[in-house]
Amino acid sequence: MSDKNQKHCLVVTCFSEGQPGFLDFSYRIKSLAEHYQLTVVSSFPITQSELQLPNVSYVVIHTGDGRLGWLSYLWRCTSLIRQQRPDVAVLLHSMAAPVALLVGRIPTITYWNEHPTHVAPDPTGASPIKAITRALVRWLMFQGARKSSLVMPIGEAHRDDLLAHGCKRDRVQMIYMGVEQSFAEVSLSALIRNEDAPLQLVYVGSVHKDRGRDVMLEAMAIANQSGKIAHLTIVGATAEQSTYCHEALQKLEITHSVTIHGRVPGQMIPDYLKAADAGLCLWEDLPWYRFNPPTKLFEYLVAGLPVLASNIRTHTEYVLDGFNGVIFEYNSLSLGNAIQRLWQARDELPLIKRRTSGASVAYLWRKIEPEFLQAVKSVAC
Repeated sequence: MSDKNQKHCLVVTCFSEGQPGFLDFSYRIKSLAEHYQLTVVSSFPITQSELQLPNVSYVVIHTGDGRLGWLSYLWRCTSLIRQQRPDVAVLLHSMAAPVALLVGRIPTITYWNEHPTHVAPDPTGASPIKAITRALVRWLMFQGARKSSLVMPIGEAHRDDLLAHGCKRDRVQMIYMGVEQSFAEVSLSALIRNEDAPLQLVYVGSVHKDRGRDVMLEAMAIANQSGKIAHLTIVGATAEQSTYCHEALQKLEITHSVTIHGRVPGQMIPDYLKAADAGLCLWEDLPWYRFNPPTKLFEYLVAGLPVLASNIRTHTEYVLDGFNGVIFEYNSLSLGNAIQRLWQARDELPLIKRRTSGASVAYLWRKIEPEFLQAVKSVAC
């Protein structure tokens, strides 16, 4: 039962129905639900099991697609906040930041998890109208961050960028996304392995081209060309992505070296990490990926998995080559060589796993949650 004396918190989400992961959002919503009378607003009905909680009031605001649909959704969320006048509004996505511009004196906290250039890229050669529209979207998001009572970037790169864009230092508090305890329980669970068995690699997340889809498939062919030394399990493919990958595997003649699974609830991810020797993180070097550390990176590290990571700041900030992973350049040959390097050092895997797990305690949600709650409490009326 909720306490009627509890303060009211209203959460504005900007979920996409096609997104693969919700865990970092669920940690925050669960935590707020335990300490506040909580209202969660979304643009479509929330059916994900990790977001279904008792004693939470769910509000759905249906709007259209595209920029106009986004602006309409933000305006209607703003109207709801002004009507309900919660003690604090948590804007649970960078795209929700503009709400802070219009809610008056109601305290707002923005969870800064995505760079504005990802929402509104600035491509060379864009038409004047498109360039102006995208620049306006980016300005609205950054201005929302500047006007927020507090903004919570998820990593160092986001924090530094927000400060460079005029956010006041005393209103910026970096708080990692967090990883739940079930991932830590995976750690060290499979230290004993048959050293002649192929490496078990895992990739969790969206299976898109700019997230290394083709690079990792081609790398598996390169790594196994002289004999099978590695097997890759991909978790998170849509039906269309799965079809593409299976066709590519047939062309590369490595159908027995890669297993593909569809999207699963976040709570099931640790089950796929238990048998793994290492996790894969690779992003094309695009502007927005230089700011957004991926959720799976921290999940791998907390689970004690060394990470094969492409050479981009949002990986190298947390993965040290030879200590808790292997850094490679974003191409299939470099990744193939990294897999071979890990294979050659396979007898050291138990030591690397212990080292990785021990250095990742700071990413556990149970360590982060008190800081998050204290930050919200300091802002709430």
